[in-house]
Amino acid sequence: MDLDNTQRRFAVMGKNTFIMADKLMSNQRLCRLLKYNVRDPFSKDLEDVNGDDLIHKQILIVPKTHDDSREQMSYVTALFSNFTVNSNQEFKNATLRFDIACPYTEWVLDNQSLRPYLIMEEIDKMFNKGRLAGIGKLQFVRAAELTLTPWIGGYCMWYTISEFN
Repeated sequence: MDLDNTQRRFAVMGKNTFIMADKLMSNQRLCRLLKYNVRDPFSKDLEDVNGDDLIHKQILIVPKTHDDSREQMSYVTALFSNFTVNSNQEFKNATLRFDIACPYTEWVLDNQSLRPYLIMEEIDKMFNKGRLAGIGKLQFVRAAELTLTPWIGGYCMWYTISEFN
């Protein structure tokens, strides 16, 4: 049996990373929240966003932010981390972490909410109790504040998933 192409290998995490990126890029509400730094990113006056244009700039699957310091933007980073063996040695646990960061000047929106909370809502609707490649379902664990600079901050969200070891 060729185990190289099963969920028993870390390659499934790479496949899952691209599945996550595709889900994020396909969510129009999320893309609008990331791209349009206005108080009403859902305005009918604004064009729909091509999510492909946001990958590696505002939707990140590697832990490196876009470094054009002249441009303030919101972004989401999605990464797997904290790989551990489950109490049942046949499974390994992984943590999926979403870092949501927005310029503080862009937090307040017209619809009486905050941009990071709406981004978190979209991520949670897509991933909490959802499936990726493999056997496990994602489970929300927690969220905590994230302060990056005096100008940008947001939240980290953690989900766990179990896969074959």
